[in-house]
Amino acid sequence: MPAGPDDLEKLLGEVRKTIRDNHDFLKFLADDAPDMDAVADDADEAPRDGEFEEL
Repeated sequence: MPAGPDDLEKLLGEVRKTIRDNHDFLKFLADDAPDMDAVADDADEAPRDGEFEEL
């Protein structure tokens, strides 16, 4: 465990940095994710059972 106030301040700073890094990473993932409405529209156009063209 931290021994004094300076150690606690250092630990708190590291925790805040980790939280900020995680927030930035999750925001990047959310911004990079596909638009689910567009994915749903594409799924509606997919062939159904028995609708495949025979080769």
